[in-house]
Amino acid sequence: MDGELLLHELGRTLGFELKLSEAGTCGVFFDDDEVIFEQHDGQLYLIADLGSAAGREDAYGRLLAANYLGQESGQAVLGLDTAQNAFTMHRILEGNMGYPEFEKILTLFVRALRYWKEWLAQPPATGSAEASLPPSGMRA
Repeated sequence: MDGELLLHELGRTLGFELKLSEAGTCGVFFDDDEVIFEQHDGQLYLIADLGSAAGREDAYGRLLAANYLGQESGQAVLGLDTAQNAFTMHRILEGNMGYPEFEKILTLFVRALRYWKEWLAQPPATGSAEASLPPSGMRA
């Protein structure tokens, strides 16, 4: 996986230069939503913070259900960063990939990121879980 090349093309598309740091990382804001890119051992990680997990024990079941086979997370993995007490989302890309495929995956990742950030910003749900299912466009 040549993350450097994919990020270069993303930067060109966005109108500015993007490249990985010496540590193999790069952060990009899509409006208010930051995606961190990390290149390690031929894999490119897409990582995002969804928000605080403090007082959101009600969200664990919903996030686990969404995580199942990546069907409600755009094929990303929802998780918990215990050191930061924050919900996170990540996806690992590997193998040969052209820019169009990368852009499609990134778009789905950002769409899922926005959905879950918005969902977590709402007060704990008291209704059924079905009412909070993400749009079918996020189910890759």
